[in-house]
Amino acid sequence: MRIKRFEASDTYSAMAMVKEELGEDAVILSTRNLPGKSGSSRGGPRIEVVAAMEYDPEPEITLPPPEATGTEGRRPKTVGYGYQSVRQTPPKGAPRQAAAKPAMEQPGFDSRLSAELSARTLPAEKAGKAAKAAQVHFEANDLRLRFANFLRRQYCAKEELDGRATSTGKTAQKNGRPDPKQVAKWRDKIIDQLQITPLSIGISKAPTVVALIGPTGVGKTTTAAKIAAWYSIHEGMKVALLSMDCYRIGATDQLRTYAKIMRLPCEIALRKKDLQTALLRHQDKDLIIIDTAGKSPYDPNHIRELGEWFSLKSGIEPYLILSATCKKEDLQQILTTYEPLKIKGLILSKLDETRAYATLCQLLAGTALPISCLCTGQRVPEDFLLASREFLQTLFGQGWQAAAGELATEAQCTWTQ
Repeated sequence: MRIKRFEASDTYSAMAMVKEELGEDAVILSTRNLPGKSGSSRGGPRIEVVAAMEYDPEPEITLPPPEATGTEGRRPKTVGYGYQSVRQTPPKGAPRQAAAKPAMEQPGFDSRLSAELSARTLPAEKAGKAAKAAQVHFEANDLRLRFANFLRRQYCAKEELDGRATSTGKTAQKNGRPDPKQVAKWRDKIIDQLQITPLSIGISKAPTVVALIGPTGVGKTTTAAKIAAWYSIHEGMKVALLSMDCYRIGATDQLRTYAKIMRLPCEIALRKKDLQTALLRHQDKDLIIIDTAGKSPYDPNHIRELGEWFSLKSGIEPYLILSATCKKEDLQQILTTYEPLKIKGLILSKLDETRAYATLCQLLAGTALPISCLCTGQRVPEDFLLASREFLQTLFGQGWQAAAGELATEAQCTWTQ
């Protein structure tokens, strides 16, 4: 590469100098303004241009003159391919002779030599343009090959995906999504793995003690009111409500309000001794529901505290409440955190607040805990039902709209009896 610096009074003059010196294929590397020098003919502002030419111009081949024909003992100079020079220079002192004829006009001149000499004496500008054209052609071919390889990879990936789908009996739609029929089969297999064990009360003479546990915001207090209303109004059982939530403001007032409306006894247990006394006082009830305080599932002290409270009275059945709006990672953490409490079953809440049930369904299919109750809204007591495989198949398989239709029909038949 040939690099040269040019200095002129303006950009136009500098570009003209670059074009004249290096040709039209020159590349401008940098430009900068030079301050004027006082006391010189170039006192005004100047501009400096650094330009380069990608290929150095090939020098023209000049045939050296041979020795005089009358000189003995000296061999004629050769150039190129060893042929004799076509221009002769007389020795010193000899009279100047007429210019020799061009080599191509001399008799016996080989036509092949003429062609070779013509090719070797191309002008520098033509050689530069030829090299530039070759470079552009090379870059164009390289770009074309890279684009072709990209398309080939895309096509091969699609063919491989189609081949796998065909080999495994799967068919892909044009939009790249799996076959709905195959997805439905997978979904049905996952739903079949769900363990369903509805909440059962009144099996033994002793009261059934249910403790609702779970992180904050899953709806434990509302779920306690729903269960109490279901078994006291629908089943006609004796129900008592206990609250251990001394952390949230208004939690006890909310549970007391529900109990007052349903005319059920409600007590607050702020200490372990209070819980034991309340349980002994309501031994004549069929069902005792304990509303616990919600904390972060990443707090190990909360789980240890609940374990100490539940150890006072054997027979307390903890039911873990899971919100359908939780993320997969959070749901897994909740199940892992509350596992030491020996969970009796799961209660799914806020099923009406989401339309994506795939993550919840897969997680429930992978756990050994059964599903006992379902909460489908905030209304007490309407938005509650015991777990059933038919409803979960409709909810997880057809979505909320289909499940909501079944709920409306079932609720109308249940609460009008």
